[in-house]
Amino acid sequence: MPDWVTLSKLLVQLIYPANIVLWLLVFAFVLILLRRAKAAGVALVLALVLVGIGSSPITSALYRAHERQYLPVPIEESPAAEAIVILAGDLSIPAPPRVESQLRGNRVIHALRLYRAGKAPRVIVSGGNIFPQEGLEPESAYIAALLQELGIPAAAITAEGSSRNTHENAVETARLLEAERVGSVLLVTNAFHMPRAVAVFRSAGVQVIPSPSSISAELTQPKILDWMPSLDGLGTLKSVLHEKIGILVYRVRGWID
Repeated sequence: MPDWVTLSKLLVQLIYPANIVLWLLVFAFVLILLRRAKAAGVALVLALVLVGIGSSPITSALYRAHERQYLPVPIEESPAAEAIVILAGDLSIPAPPRVESQLRGNRVIHALRLYRAGKAPRVIVSGGNIFPQEGLEPESAYIAALLQELGIPAAAITAEGSSRNTHENAVETARLLEAERVGSVLLVTNAFHMPRAVAVFRSAGVQVIPSPSSISAELTQPKILDWMPSLDGLGTLKSVLHEKIGILVYRVRGWID
C-alpha cells in the first residue's frame, strides 16, 4: 500500500492540465479509429479549450494574485530573526556523471545574502528526497554542502533530510527549533510557494517571517500574445491548481488552521 506522500504524487497526475490534454488526444485518436468522428471531435475541442484556458489572461492573473501575497524585500530592509530556514526543491542533486550540485533557482543565494547581511546567525535546510534514491543523500545535505562552499561555517548550518513535502518540512523544522530553543525564522522559498508554506509553518507553531527568494517578472508584450494558445500556459495552470488544491487538502487534513 503506497504511503500518503507517494499517493498524493500519483493522484495529482490525474488533474494536471497537460496530462488531461494528452489523454483527450489519445482518446480522440482511438475514437477516430473506431469511426466515431463526432465523439473524437468533442475530445479534440475539449483539449483545445483546456489549452485556451491555460493560455488566457485569466490564468495569468490567478497566478500573479497567488504569487504576490508575500512580496520580496531588499536584503537590507529584511527584518532579523534567530535562524534562516530554506525549503529544499531548488537544487539539482549531483547524480552521475555530474559530480557537483547545480542551482535551479534563487533560494540558496537568497539565504546566503541574508546570512552575510547578519539577518540571522544560523541556517536550517529542510527537505529530503520525495522517493528513496539509492546512493544519494537527501537534497538538504547537498544544499548544506553548497552553503559551506559559499562561505557559511559548517557550525552555522543544520540539515534536516527526512521531510518529503511542505507539511513534513514544517513538522520536522518545528521539532528541531523547539529542541534547540530557536524562536523566529526567516522562511526562504519562492513567492508562489510561500502562501502554503507560511500557513503550514505557522500552524506547526513556528514564528515565521516570510522571505521570498524569487518572483516572476511582469514583462509587457503585445496584447494579442496574451490570447495566443500555448502549451506553456498549461504549465501556468498546473502551478495554480497544484498550490490551490494543496492548500485545500492541507486544510481538510488539519495541517493548516
